[in-house]
Amino acid sequence: MLDQTACALDIADVAPKLAGAHVLVTGGTGFLGGRLVERLVLECGAKPRVLLRNHSRVASLARIGLDRIVLVKGELGDAQTLSDAVAGCSVVFHCAMDRGDRQSNIIGIDSLVAACIKYSARLIHVSTLAVYEPLPDGDLDESMPPSRSGSRYSEMKLEVEEQVMEAVRTQSLDASIVIPAMVYGPNSNAWTLSPAKQLASGTVVLPERGEGLCNAVYVDDVCQAMIRAAVVPAARGRRYLISGPAPLTWGAFFKGVADAIGRPGPRLATTDEIPHSSSFRAVKLLLRDPKRLIRVGPIRKLAEWTKTRIGPRGKARLEHLYNLYQSRLPPPTHMPNAQQLALYRARCRVRIDRATAELGYRPAYDFARGMQVTAEWLRRALRREEL
Repeated sequence: MLDQTACALDIADVAPKLAGAHVLVTGGTGFLGGRLVERLVLECGAKPRVLLRNHSRVASLARIGLDRIVLVKGELGDAQTLSDAVAGCSVVFHCAMDRGDRQSNIIGIDSLVAACIKYSARLIHVSTLAVYEPLPDGDLDESMPPSRSGSRYSEMKLEVEEQVMEAVRTQSLDASIVIPAMVYGPNSNAWTLSPAKQLASGTVVLPERGEGLCNAVYVDDVCQAMIRAAVVPAARGRRYLISGPAPLTWGAFFKGVADAIGRPGPRLATTDEIPHSSSFRAVKLLLRDPKRLIRVGPIRKLAEWTKTRIGPRGKARLEHLYNLYQSRLPPPTHMPNAQQLALYRARCRVRIDRATAELGYRPAYDFARGMQVTAEWLRRALRREEL
């Protein structure tokens, strides 16, 4: 369960400033956006509007009370809907991103910028630490310029960041950017459920004997920073790195997740002990899951053609053989890919001095406390995965 009483204290000084305020949250059915909406309603007394691409994920907001939220049907690329959604709002929290459509993200931020200027709303844009990858060793603060890594995700996030800051400089946009590190907590896939599933299914191997630094931040601490950025006047035109009280090692991070689910921790290796060949990794993945072949265009078409001709009994027989094959495999060893290898090796320490000085941000959760709150949800989520 979320530590509702304790976490409310971290925004007690700023929450009243959003009481009764109309705010728009894009990405409000996601992990971070969903928790932000919850805190805005329950702790700030705000009146959020949530942009929805479709209604299939509305259930994720039901725990808050749908009568306390305005649902707005629309997409990032729908300029008129975005403009109408911003009308009357004092703050826009932009948590959404279309990972598969660069143009939708560009149109979306252009439309949000125009609407925020038109209706005098402050824009809080959520970026990602990935804009600094590969992470440098040593201290990282906002004075260091982001890098062009070539990653599609980080390049798109950086492009949106740049558009926001350009609008601040040239169009009088009132905006600030929040750049969270590795966000974990209930309902997180990337930095909570995904590593737990790897640990539950086999062995996770970490390079540098697990001594690279992990800048983990609990989801409520990120929400705290966003809410503060929304109401602190000095936040206009500023970028804020947001992380936990102090980094921990990647070995300690994975060990904490393993302890929460009662599984063995990671295997710590030297970098030289980890295969670097992408072809080696591809073969191992294919042997473990031959269905990957079906995702290749020509083979997928052949598989679809075959399924129409073998009938239900034939498909059941193939499924039985496949399950039998997988049951005979040894537990998998999860090796880092090239991007993960660089991330797990880096000894980067994210500095939060600017957020502390200008926003009054102080993380309420160290990793031990954050995982204590997360553990119950994580165990339930893994049980659902097994059903």
